[in-house]
Amino acid sequence: MFTLLHSYKYVNIIFSLFYIIIGVIYNYVNYIFTKLYLCARVTGMNTAILVEAGLTESLALTYIKLVENCPIAPPALALLIEESRTNTYKLLEQLEELGLAQKDESEKKIKYWAKNPSSLLQHVKEDQEQAELKTKKLESNLPSLVHDFLKHNEQPGVRYYQGHEALAEIHRDQLNDGKEVLYFRSKEDVHSLEVENLHHIRNEFPKRGIKRRVIIQDQLLYPIDEKDRMPVNESDKLMLLERTWINPEEYTAPVEWSTYGDKTAIISFGNETIGMIIESAQ
Repeated sequence: MFTLLHSYKYVNIIFSLFYIIIGVIYNYVNYIFTKLYLCARVTGMNTAILVEAGLTESLALTYIKLVENCPIAPPALALLIEESRTNTYKLLEQLEELGLAQKDESEKKIKYWAKNPSSLLQHVKEDQEQAELKTKKLESNLPSLVHDFLKHNEQPGVRYYQGHEALAEIHRDQLNDGKEVLYFRSKEDVHSLEVENLHHIRNEFPKRGIKRRVIIQDQLLYPIDEKDRMPVNESDKLMLLERTWINPEEYTAPVEWSTYGDKTAIISFGNETIGMIIESAQ
């Protein structure tokens, strides 16, 4: 009887130790998988941030693995990112150009260090500045390009504008074109742009020596203090503007028409301003 009880006691001890070991192993495995999951999640989030900043997915992953393992030799990094050695060297060169990696040749084997990602912000800003410069250059040269296109093609060019800036964009095109502008004004233009902005844009025409002729309603379209008003004849002379007056009730449509060079512009002032420029040499 004593022997059986003694054996039963040892069996309980063994089973208890077994359950403790199983519990420890389970907790350890769960910890490892949780850590790997969180690491993968953070890596994925950081990859997305870098991709949004302009990096390719391969380049973003290369940088993240470099951050986690630097200094590291290219062959070892190639295994981590699952790329060929040739591609890994190319990716590292691109990271160097972006200021995100630095080559270390102090030892026999070349290694790479990750650099602070703040340099990427400067790179993105420079790209934005370059894009803005290209946009402005294209805008100024577009009339010439379209003109050459239309010399060899009968299809007219049409551009659409929508929203608050539609009127301003069409005025800018008129300024870039540099030709005399003939237009039928709508009194609704004041509601599309603030008076101050509209006045600022229209002041650019005489500065560039561009004459304008307008058919306009014989009424004050926006309030001006009497002391600030210049006689119309004097104002028109300074603004290189020639007016043809009509009675206010003769034209009430919320649409402005204008022609300049080979272009016709139409602006509709509704709930949302919509404009278009039609260009044709015909």
